[in-house]
Amino acid sequence: MGQKASKRESNIARSEEDARQQKIRDGTTRVGNIFESNFNDDFYKGRRDAFTNFATPQLEDQYGDAQKQLTYSLARSGTLDSSIRGEKVGELQKLFDTNKQDIADKALANETEARNNVEGARTDLIQTLSATGDAEGAANSALSRATALSQPTAFNPLSQLFAGFTSTLGQQAAQEKAEALSGGAYKAKYNTGLFGTPSSSVKVTG
Repeated sequence: MGQKASKRESNIARSEEDARQQKIRDGTTRVGNIFESNFNDDFYKGRRDAFTNFATPQLEDQYGDAQKQLTYSLARSGTLDSSIRGEKVGELQKLFDTNKQDIADKALANETEARNNVEGARTDLIQTLSATGDAEGAANSALSRATALSQPTAFNPLSQLFAGFTSTLGQQAAQEKAEALSGGAYKAKYNTGLFGTPSSSVKVTG
């Protein structure tokens, strides 16, 4: 009698565990289907493109402003058609290229973060499902998490990427003007020829 009861209990326990495992398999499939229907390569590319499309116009606007400031400085000093222009334009272009690559790197990082967040959410849901055996709850949670993860990312505006370049133009202009006005009494740290006449080129005639 005792052996039969024990066997019956064992069979019941096995049957319940089999049912639980089936629910886990069903829940895993449902979670997987929900995530696969929402998150694919196009979704992740969209995350990367979203940052690129957000940041690139700001970069180009700032670059255009920096070009205008450089042109103004060159024109003011009469060196608009000099070799100095080529040097400064080259410096500005290099800075633009560096910032453009930085945007590309951050866009890729945004894509990678999205992938990690999605996989982290999926793993968390499966772990919870394995512990509870609640396939319906897992599916409902998957829908909620998928909705949250699909929301657009909020980005902060870019900082002033060319501030160093343009501020240097202003500082150098002030120093070279001071040197020119002082008649050589004040010496700029270095003289680009952009903003005044280098003291070495001034001739005194009797």
